[in-house]
Amino acid sequence: MKIIDCSACIGEDSVNRLIVNHENYPVIERVKQPKNAAELLAEMDFNGIDEAVTYHADMMSSGVFGGNELFLRQKENYTGRLHGTIVMLPSFYGDEFLPENLLATVRRHDLFGVRANPRQNRYMFDRITVADTADMLAERGIPVYISPMDGWDLLFSVLKEFPSLTVIITNYGLWGSDGYIYPLVKSYPNVYLDTSDLQEIVGIEAFVRRFGSERLLFGTNYPMDNMGGPLAALFGAKIGQAERENIAFRNFERLNAGRKLK
Repeated sequence: MKIIDCSACIGEDSVNRLIVNHENYPVIERVKQPKNAAELLAEMDFNGIDEAVTYHADMMSSGVFGGNELFLRQKENYTGRLHGTIVMLPSFYGDEFLPENLLATVRRHDLFGVRANPRQNRYMFDRITVADTADMLAERGIPVYISPMDGWDLLFSVLKEFPSLTVIITNYGLWGSDGYIYPLVKSYPNVYLDTSDLQEIVGIEAFVRRFGSERLLFGTNYPMDNMGGPLAALFGAKIGQAERENIAFRNFERLNAGRKLK
């Protein structure tokens, strides 16, 4: 069975430093990090993962402008078995973030989607600030990755403002978050969940029982999470083979094919 990881990070400094996790505990982890695409592909091969959606750690640690530029300059980060994403900013931050130019970048590099980190990058993801870009992304079916690490109210407010936006919820913590996730999935038809943190007992089964398997995208959140945990959750889930295949690769392929880039 093909396996596509919907979210993996290239570059160092994504971990191996003091962090405060979603439950406000300080954590220091010493884990292997892929310095480049070749090291990520080697880890994927070891774990039996065929393809991955990528971004670069520098987009978060060093800044959006430099991180995006570094990522796109190294084509091996988003070609072949790898599919790229870059971080978006409001269009007033620079010409490269104007909707038509952002779309041209996505088209030129065949990027899968974009990532939004509004609180880290200090802007409001609302109609006043990003309507031009968000409306373009929604119309074109280009996915936007958003993490609730700074609070689930962010995701609720984004989707209230832009209910047709294709949003992939990622990096939401290993403790059960059904009370936040289920209302969003129920209310907004274009909300998807990266399974990397869906590792609690029967987490995948419970989701599939309520909503089916079409709204889950297999992910590892590597190297913040080890690839083995999400794989064990996927293969250990008591679901049908067709449902497992939807999560492992079919849902990603459907979203990827559905982008309107021309």
